[in-house]
Amino acid sequence: MSGTVNQLELAVALTARTQQLCIGLEDGVADIFDLVTPATAELLRWWFGAEACATRRFNFHPGQQQAILNAIVAHEVLGAVDLKSLYRQAAPDALLTGGRLAEVSQPKHDHPKYCLKMATGTGKTWVLQALLIWQLLNKSAALADGIDDPRFTRQFLIVAPGLIVYDRLLDAFCGKMKGGVRDFASSDVALFAGLFIPEGRREQVFGFVRGNVCAKDEI
Repeated sequence: MSGTVNQLELAVALTARTQQLCIGLEDGVADIFDLVTPATAELLRWWFGAEACATRRFNFHPGQQQAILNAIVAHEVLGAVDLKSLYRQAAPDALLTGGRLAEVSQPKHDHPKYCLKMATGTGKTWVLQALLIWQLLNKSAALADGIDDPRFTRQFLIVAPGLIVYDRLLDAFCGKMKGGVRDFASSDVALFAGLFIPEGRREQVFGFVRGNVCAKDEI
């Protein structure tokens, strides 16, 4: 229909921008490497580099990879401080459509916010874990250098839409229940450490997850 607002203009534009920046990512020569921190660059090479991927049985599928990269570009490369900023940098023409500019200018959008729309069974939990590791390692590296980089954090609140998803998230981070306690060795973080975490960073991530993840009744 003429005049219909395309709700996916931002997603389409951001994906195109990201794909352009990531040409040559598998070979370690993409433009994005010059635009991110050393910690992020290390993760990108580990997650998506051809050499690293060839050594593993499991890798991120293209949809997961695009979701992870889009989030990194939006937050770290473009440095979007709020939704309007992200639109202006990735899809400025979309702000001219209907009442979108007025909508994204509302106070409720005055902070970085991203939505990754992925179908059931496509691996949203893996994307979530990758992004948490990206934030954690960057914040830790910055603090180690005496820098409090506001783009990154070591504090996370994950809200589940129901008990099934809630239990799945606890399984992913803490491991499955065994003898009344959760077995960390059965967690996604531990089982797929070869995918999620560069070898030299694993104890750091394991220690953080084991020492900081708490259930809802512990908050």
